Amino acid sequence: SPNMAATGSEEETQLQEMEEEAAAGEEREMESEEEEEGMGVEGSDEEQDESSDDEKENEAEIQRLEEQLSINAFDYNCHVDLIKLLRQEGELGRLRRARQKMSELFPLTEEIWLDWLKDEIRMAEEECARERTYELFEKAVKDYICPEIWLEYAQYSIGGIGTQGGIDKVREIFERALTAVGLHMTKGAAVWEAYREFENAILGTIQPAPGTVPTPEQQELLNTQLERIHTLFRRQLAIPLLEMEATYAEYEEWSDKGIASTVSQLYKKALQQMEKSKPYEEALLVAEPPKLAEYQAYIDYELKAGDPARIQIIFERTLAENCLVPDMWAKYTKYLDRQLKMKELVLSSHERAVRNCPWTVGLWKSYLLALERHGAEHQTVSEIFEKALNAGFIQATDYVDIWQAYLDYLRRRVDFSKESSRELEELRTTFTRALDYMKQDVEERFSESGDPSCTIMQNWARIEALHCKNMQKARELWDSIMTKGNAKYANMWLEYYNLERSYGDHLHCRKALHRAVQCTSDYPEHVCEVLLAFERVEGTLEDWDTAVQKTETKLNRVNEQRAKVAEKEALLAKQEEEKAEQRRKSKAEKKSQKKTQKSGRTGEKRKAEEEEEEE
Repeated sequence: SPNMAATGSEEETQLQEMEEEAAAGEEREMESEEEEEGMGVEGSDEEQDESSDDEKENEAEIQRLEEQLSINAFDYNCHVDLIKLLRQEGELGRLRRARQKMSELFPLTEEIWLDWLKDEIRMAEEECARERTYELFEKAVKDYICPEIWLEYAQYSIGGIGTQGGIDKVREIFERALTAVGLHMTKGAAVWEAYREFENAILGTIQPAPGTVPTPEQQELLNTQLERIHTLFRRQLAIPLLEMEATYAEYEEWSDKGIASTVSQLYKKALQQMEKSKPYEEALLVAEPPKLAEYQAYIDYELKAGDPARIQIIFERTLAENCLVPDMWAKYTKYLDRQLKMKELVLSSHERAVRNCPWTVGLWKSYLLALERHGAEHQTVSEIFEKALNAGFIQATDYVDIWQAYLDYLRRRVDFSKESSRELEELRTTFTRALDYMKQDVEERFSESGDPSCTIMQNWARIEALHCKNMQKARELWDSIMTKGNAKYANMWLEYYNLERSYGDHLHCRKALHRAVQCTSDYPEHVCEVLLAFERVEGTLEDWDTAVQKTETKLNRVNEQRAKVAEKEALLAKQEEEKAEQRRKSKAEKKSQKKTQKSGRTGEKRKAEEEEEEE
């Protein structure tokens, strides 16, 4: 019908206007930025000479920064300075490369992302460029919680509503924005409002022309669109947000059928919740960044209240301002691991944690466990482990921890009911590789192994003994452990003896205890007791006699050595005492000498005074 055609063309023009408005808004923003940065301002010859000198200086500085990054790619501030300079110079190609390099290595702040997005939008003319910009937005929203980026993303997508499926795309982005930041108590409302504004504009495009009667199809379209806006209002009013009273008043004014009591009830409940949270929001407003203590108090409050979505958003807000606090990431990922258990969310949060604090071994260990928990591919777990090895931990023991965590994972993959398997082969190879790595890479870098009591080897020996019934390999490993300076410790011998007691035989138990009695220097009495207790249960009279003789000889020798040490110590103490006495005496002598001299001088003075009086 001609009526429909008129409405259709009217709808198109209004949609076009919306698109143009979005594009114009972007352009205005760009222009004002260009003016601020002084891009493309022409001046006198003198000014041009000066600017060419500045350009040379800037180019030299750019080259210096690029060189510095080629030496140390992980210099965060260097990346920031380089990007700033390239942006100033309008070097768009090099600027894009510099930003890409930085984002490969680091998560970027909201400010850095917004600058990058605005520059790309300025350059994106063709349709394929729009797709590229969408991809960039997708990357940008992953680093931290970012209400401004989501708003920018939604506004940018409005510019594409003329394309096929354009309106659905805008709605999808707005919905994702609400999921991500709709609960943000101070900044969430802006996203809700922008979404409603968009739906209202769509409503404007399908309103029938004045004086015309809408067809049933038009009426249906209209009702659907009105219901969309009602739903957005209702959803927003059920969420505690600052200044929600204004939204309620706006809904009252907009709605032609009043506000349902169920909506009012939910609104009142949300309002009460908002009032309870308000003190925490106000504390954040007045606090100095990074506001860690204030955020911590807020997190504790939300954890007690127990709403998962609210807990998640307050953690995200905290981390956006405290991204280099490993304990906060650990707390957040532990909460997700134990409470929410949603694969996508859990794994992406672990990935962000290690991206922000790569030097913290605990975060990598938790990540490996989370991957295993959620059934990740073996290839993926291995790749993450290799990344962890290259993360540059700050102490040798961190490397022991990460290898142990990976070896635990590999052990859990093995089916030990089979005599041999690919998984068992991989486990053994990795144990060997771990020991080589600790010896070569770690000892070289830290001048210590980080594993003096050989925990990695001990675990390997236990696995060989318990699961593989391979005592020969376990004994070889223990020989190696003892030659690494552990033979003087009673606890190491007893650890080995217990392994033999559980999985070996009594001959090797006896041999281990005899060697323990011979070598132990920290708690010799203890290993002697264990040997005698063993022979009491296992040995012949001959074995008992040998054990008694060995332990007596050992303890006599130990007592002699202790007596010698005690004698030496007593002598040293006596010498120290004599020295102290000597010091006391000389001090006293000096004091009395000074006294004598003083009284002598006083006597002379008195005598002189008396003589003066006589005169």
